[in-house]
Amino acid sequence: MPVEKKTDDLLKLILNLLLIGLLIVVTYRVIEVFLFGFFWAVMVVIATWPLMIKIQQKLFNKRWLSLLVMALLLAFVCVIPFILIISSVAQNGHYLIEWVRTLSHRELPTFDWLMSIPMFGEELHQKWLELIKTDGTQLMSDIQPYIGIMIGWLLEQVTNIGVFIFHAGVMIIFSLLLFLRGESITKYVYVFANRLSKQYGTTTVTLAGQSIRAVALGVVVTAITLALIGGLSFLITKMPFPGILTLVLFICCVAQIGPVIVMLGCIFWQFWDGHVVSGIVLIVVAIILTTLDSVMRAYLIKKGADLPFLLILFGVIGGILAFGIMGLFIGPVVLALSYKIIQTWVNEQA
Repeated sequence: MPVEKKTDDLLKLILNLLLIGLLIVVTYRVIEVFLFGFFWAVMVVIATWPLMIKIQQKLFNKRWLSLLVMALLLAFVCVIPFILIISSVAQNGHYLIEWVRTLSHRELPTFDWLMSIPMFGEELHQKWLELIKTDGTQLMSDIQPYIGIMIGWLLEQVTNIGVFIFHAGVMIIFSLLLFLRGESITKYVYVFANRLSKQYGTTTVTLAGQSIRAVALGVVVTAITLALIGGLSFLITKMPFPGILTLVLFICCVAQIGPVIVMLGCIFWQFWDGHVVSGIVLIVVAIILTTLDSVMRAYLIKKGADLPFLLILFGVIGGILAFGIMGLFIGPVVLALSYKIIQTWVNEQA
């Protein structure tokens, strides 16, 4: 009889573990689609909580009024720009297709400005003239398949933008819920962290919040600065649609794609139209923006979190490579927590 009881207990334990494991797997599959939006909302709420409190104080201390304003701000920053881009692509897509179809019949520019380049300018210009001596037909026929691949890739990115808009909508909903119960949730998190570690729990949560807020400050302020400089250069060089280009530049900087793609497209456009001086100006601006994008972001993050510059820089780069856009916040936060915990442990042993 004792042997049978132990067998029954073992079987019961196995069935319980299988049931718990099944519930965990099913639960994860159900909420998986919302996880990105939820963690994004946590980052946004931590970063913008002081702003929400200030708005609430201006609006007669009415939380629901401040939530309405924050919802509009989040929608304006995260959703509306992508909707405008998709709408613009949908409305002008047929022009792009027609342009590709007639590309082989277009006359290529001679790029006479190449001759002004010292040492190898004349040879480079001669090579270019040889390529287009048949009105560019052969060159365009060679390039055209790759242009089709590029357009297919762009259409795929439009689909990804649609998925991103869904996550942004989920983020806004979760953000409003977290804003609504922010104080009670914060208290619960601190109590939970204290239960895990009475020595480091509270400090760890505080440091995580400071790191997230510093990263958000560095990203947003850097993106605004780069967009303003880039937009001013678009106006000076008389680029078409400077407002849309500035918006796209801002979105690329926030998404950590960087200003290079937008600036290269504008530079190519200027040289293609024969505006050499404007193209050179944009090249200089592109170098400045690329430098600022790396240095200014890391500096602002370090200033907000009071952490070593290289630690934040490696956290930003490694986080993006490992986790995508969300890694921009995850990388520096994880490295900051690890650094502070190790530093505190070493100081205690000294």
